[in-house]
Amino acid sequence: MIKGEILTNPHICAQCDATNRSCCTLRAEDNDGMPTPVSEPEVVKILAAQGHQRREEILDIRPNSEQFTHQMTLLFPDMADYIHHAFPMSGHHMELKTQGDACIFKDDQGCLLPNEARPHFCRIYPFWFFGSEPQIFQDHNCLALQKNRTIPEVLLSLGTNADTLRRIHNRICRDWGLYRSIPQKQKRAFL
Repeated sequence: MIKGEILTNPHICAQCDATNRSCCTLRAEDNDGMPTPVSEPEVVKILAAQGHQRREEILDIRPNSEQFTHQMTLLFPDMADYIHHAFPMSGHHMELKTQGDACIFKDDQGCLLPNEARPHFCRIYPFWFFGSEPQIFQDHNCLALQKNRTIPEVLLSLGTNADTLRRIHNRICRDWGLYRSIPQKQKRAFL
């Protein structure tokens, strides 16, 4: 390997999980209130991948709070009306259950779910879109971010690309009931 050469590391998330408090370990309230709802299409994929589990074994139903709604509007700065419609204060949202302070699908080897069945947010993290280009959450626990300096390096390290992440982000918007009516502002909430 040439000095400074960046390679794809398919095990970087499992390595991170073994050495850090990874994104699988931090709960929303520990991560600046970052919301992590799962949609019905995501739940269906997870249940199909697991086969033997029931909804109530994998999901927590949480009331939509002011903090949750505020954090969602930071993630989607141009979709406040859609957020209030999709996640009304009188309603609730689904999140994956946790054991201790970790996702129930986390074990010593990383995530038990196959990549295609993982929640959208898990598949896109540590990236997000504010506009057309991927941005990176500032997460000092993320090993991919510790080992790489630029967005292209992190993309390569994680074995993904901007087009794949953009499709996942668009799927998040669709499955969570959020639709863009105007281009997103270039805000850097959480970044």
